[in-house]
Amino acid sequence: MSLSAQLVAEEPPTAEIKTFWDIRYSPSPELQEGKSGLADLYVPILADDVVGRGDNADDHESDTASVSTSASAPPEDSLPTDESTDQPANEPADDRQEPAAGAANCPISVTGKLRPAVVLVHGGGWLVGDKWSLGSYSRQLSELGICVLNINYRLAPYSKFPAPVDDVREALLYLVDHAEQLSIDRERIGLFGYSAGGHLSALVGVMCDEPGEVQATSSEWEIDDPRWKRLPKVAAVCAGGPPCDLREVPIDSEALSFFLRGSRRKYPDAYVAASPTAHASPGDPPTQLIHGEKDMIVPIESSQQFADALKDAGASVALTVVENQGHFMTFMHPSTQTQVRAFFVEQFLKLAP
Repeated sequence: MSLSAQLVAEEPPTAEIKTFWDIRYSPSPELQEGKSGLADLYVPILADDVVGRGDNADDHESDTASVSTSASAPPEDSLPTDESTDQPANEPADDRQEPAAGAANCPISVTGKLRPAVVLVHGGGWLVGDKWSLGSYSRQLSELGICVLNINYRLAPYSKFPAPVDDVREALLYLVDHAEQLSIDRERIGLFGYSAGGHLSALVGVMCDEPGEVQATSSEWEIDDPRWKRLPKVAAVCAGGPPCDLREVPIDSEALSFFLRGSRRKYPDAYVAASPTAHASPGDPPTQLIHGEKDMIVPIESSQQFADALKDAGASVALTVVENQGHFMTFMHPSTQTQVRAFFVEQFLKLAP
């Protein structure tokens, strides 16, 4: 049995999962309108947990919030079917009540053993996409005893770089700010994303240990913003099909203007700031890259070069190649979900206190 199969075959500690749809994960004014500031929260309930009510629980809790888990492999209908925004059949319809603007809320209180947490970041070329596409990944990770925050974020062309990068940071702050209420271990908070979400996850991960003035190049926050001091150091990053070096774009190309405002000639600093490969350093978190061998949308060289940069810097990195698969089929491939789960088991659960 392979390491990944062995790790995910172990019986998870979760008794049930409490799922809360469309919570607001940030009090920032920019994330108070529309779907960009919404997230789904998956809270694993362990055997000895004491569960209480949180903020506005009735507005967000799913009708199927309690989900029994087992040690068997995930059912076929729980695997991702595409990277679109289509909703899985067992998730709520779009007639849900829009959350009120204001402070981020936490609709549950859990007292018990500390557990890790992961922010999930969907793909869609920074232009489209929705958290629904990562619903299956969210459920599978939460069944392992990991708290999951599956987010929407601001999209181009209405919101350009670095707005979505800051949204991922806001999601990390949500987990830190509610760590006591959710029994989250602040030292075990990770990121997972695919495609554009993989890029955002990788970028936030490598920026964590950079000096303030470097981090600020990938943010709308002022360098003295108190949020910088509250940010956790990301403990692990898993990125699938990520574009990692935007400096490879031809210098006069306007192909990424919708995201980076213009060509690389006009905005060279933005292309550097937005490239995870440019910021590889020894203090970067352990990173798992997953890439389709036949990916024609984001060529596999993107992950290969990022992996080489992390290795050369002395950081821990692994690259898993999904043979004969393209960009979207790699996202849908069962081995990808297995590898994601195995990585976070290895990083967060195998040596858990």
